[in-house]
Amino acid sequence: MSFSQRMKVGRFLRFIGDSKNTHNVKGPMFPEMVHFHDHFTDDTLSTDKWLATVTNATIAVHHSTYSGGQCRILTDTTDNESSFLATPLVWQDDYNAICETKILLTDVSGVALFFGLSDATLETTPDMPIDYAGGTLAAAATNAVGIVADAADTVNGVSSIVGVGVNGGSLETAIDSETDWADVAWHRLRVELNPDGDATFFLNGKRFGKMPTALASATRLCIIIAVANRDSAADSVFIDSVDGWQDEVT
Repeated sequence: MSFSQRMKVGRFLRFIGDSKNTHNVKGPMFPEMVHFHDHFTDDTLSTDKWLATVTNATIAVHHSTYSGGQCRILTDTTDNESSFLATPLVWQDDYNAICETKILLTDVSGVALFFGLSDATLETTPDMPIDYAGGTLAAAATNAVGIVADAADTVNGVSSIVGVGVNGGSLETAIDSETDWADVAWHRLRVELNPDGDATFFLNGKRFGKMPTALASATRLCIIIAVANRDSAADSVFIDSVDGWQDEVT
């Protein structure tokens, strides 16, 4: 059997039969995009990959609760203070940056979560890049885009999963996925950018909205997970994996 020099794949490659448990690619495969990945299988959090800013929490690799490797952000009991786990500022919409994570919230009534891309690896005070502090949408970041679930959200409902963005300090209208985060539920979150600064949001592989000019184009960004405490109890956020992709610089 022979193929032309280009083969279209609609969704995924699936290897079956004899290829299932053996090497199945003759020759190396070279993804064209820059790829960042962490499945947190190391003994400690990599300081080469991550910048961790801890205020009301501890952030550490945690292997005892779930198999496969996770990072856990364990909040303290101080209301509204935020902690951050961020990559360096190496991502950009001009190169079609994408970020994805798989996260579990143990108590959705006790935390706020932001996952996405931001122009800072932490916000002072400390504060979230974008959240629903005080019940309404607010941004400490100047340029950021991502997905929020916040126990303080009185607009869409407690812990509604929404796509958010701030462009040059101006908040965009949030996009509601119409899904509420339940306790002890894993969700896969994904944000894709294009060179115009437009963002597309995905929840568990399904697109739930597109936001034009979600942030100012050509802004250097980090992939960031921010967690704020929303009650007086300690709560856990488990991060199973984080991935980032973007085009090579030409």
